[in-house]
Amino acid sequence: MDEAEISTFVHAADLHLGAPLHSLGRRIDSAKAEHLRKLAASAFDRLVSLTIQQKSKVLVLAGDVYDHAEREIAAQLRFQQGMQQLCDEGVKVFIAHGNHDPLVSSYRPAAKLPDNVVVFEPGAPQVHEAELADGSTLNVCGTSFSNSAETENLARRFRGLSLGTERSVAVLHANLAGTSGHDNYAPCTVDDLAGADNVAYWALGHIHARTVAPLGPGRWYAYPGNLQGRSTKPTECGAKGALVVPLTRHGISEPKFEPCDAVRFVRLDVDVSAAQDAAEALDIVNEQCALEVGAAEDRPILARVMLCGASHAHSQLLEIDDLVAVMRERVAETLGDGDIVNAKVATRIHTERAQLLERGDLLSELLVELDALRAAPDELAERIGDLKPAADKALAGSEAYPELLDEVERILIDRLELP
Repeated sequence: MDEAEISTFVHAADLHLGAPLHSLGRRIDSAKAEHLRKLAASAFDRLVSLTIQQKSKVLVLAGDVYDHAEREIAAQLRFQQGMQQLCDEGVKVFIAHGNHDPLVSSYRPAAKLPDNVVVFEPGAPQVHEAELADGSTLNVCGTSFSNSAETENLARRFRGLSLGTERSVAVLHANLAGTSGHDNYAPCTVDDLAGADNVAYWALGHIHARTVAPLGPGRWYAYPGNLQGRSTKPTECGAKGALVVPLTRHGISEPKFEPCDAVRFVRLDVDVSAAQDAAEALDIVNEQCALEVGAAEDRPILARVMLCGASHAHSQLLEIDDLVAVMRERVAETLGDGDIVNAKVATRIHTERAQLLERGDLLSELLVELDALRAAPDELAERIGDLKPAADKALAGSEAYPELLDEVERILIDRLELP
């Protein structure tokens, strides 16, 4: 039976204040883009409200509070105001700075943070004590980047700290296990985290995809992901927010995700196999958009749409000169304040794939080869060889390789199969 929860703390990271949705102006109407930027900036206000509503007495921020080391003045002032709100509620805030907002010696803050805020300095991890609502304490330790390209394994510095083993939190901006799609700053391994057995909870930042994983009984490491999605990259899509971490008398229970995002990015792979023409294909897109709007709980969605499947509409869809504009018009009422930011035709000629595989020609041999690569991703990585790091970065991680193989297959069928 789980031990009763006596308190919580909130774990957030990668707020990137000062640059919300900076690329939208190139993709959608300027007035709508400005509205969405302002809305997205409110994700920080939602984090403050979440912390207060949860009656949490501790908030930890694991790096990249700001998007740039210069820390835009308006963003600093908004952050200071939020910290003051938390101070008025008796919440203590612990901040470890990362690669986007390192504590460089030349930095001069535009606003003094209230006394409830502890900023970890670079170097050896510092240990602080926070009092909880029931009078018990939580030990929090951390360290910050002193430059924008930290290459040392900072996690190893936490071994041997005097923290206690039941309720202790380490705050660190780091790349765990060489996660692709992110610069390899402060690299560390799961063994490094487990080896610091005085730490019960690793509050990590840097990786924008949410991860919660156990390290053993009562021990966890977690990335909350970023607070607000910023593009249609896979790691920026879906619900974004913070983790609420339950505390018991003797330890830490499994963190629970709470959304804070005010605008949601989604990637829609829409199967239009059933469509007989372009109009029916776009109707299917509209239906899918309606489902996403419902799932986003009144948040506007910004969608990247990939039309896929073997469809009779294939040729007509390829002939649409400005697919994004046509699609926007079709789904405008459904999306409301949201929009289509990108669209792509990845359908193929309506031909039975099984029949193609049986033909014994060049196309069938190539399809067999692609199937072999899908079944053995390590072989694909081996064939890419020295280009793999560049490929991982360009594709936002090796998880995009199956999508790449699907694209290769579509091209081959289009070029080698008779219409």
